[in-house]
Amino acid sequence: MTLEDEELNKIQPIYGLIFLFKWVPSTEKPQTLTDYDPELFFANQVINNACATQAILSILMNRPEVELGPELTNLKSFSTALPSKEKGHAIGNSEVIRVAHNSFTRQDPFVMDEETKVATNDDDVFHFISFLPFKG
Repeated sequence: MTLEDEELNKIQPIYGLIFLFKWVPSTEKPQTLTDYDPELFFANQVINNACATQAILSILMNRPEVELGPELTNLKSFSTALPSKEKGHAIGNSEVIRVAHNSFTRQDPFVMDEETKVATNDDDVFHFISFLPFKG
């Protein structure tokens, strides 16, 4: 599969794309989005090892043509006016999302802890990032 229009047109509709990047350790703190359209549902990832779940939620919450179920509808309604970090905490506090996330994971359950695991040079660590059209 490529990102060429001819290939992407074969699998319509596409609501967004999720890219997988190899994580590379850095001593610099990554920049995070701070100034954005308030209609964009943007939540900071505050849960370790939940970037795939977060990427999926970012696409679902920002596509008005996607019919959300009751849990995501309530989460979106509740958290829309919250700052992005608090939206991340709202996601982390959702029992339904936690159970769904944990049903796909082999290890590292979706938990909110202040202790961060540090990858070693021998670890292959990856990060999922969503990309979707917004108002365009």
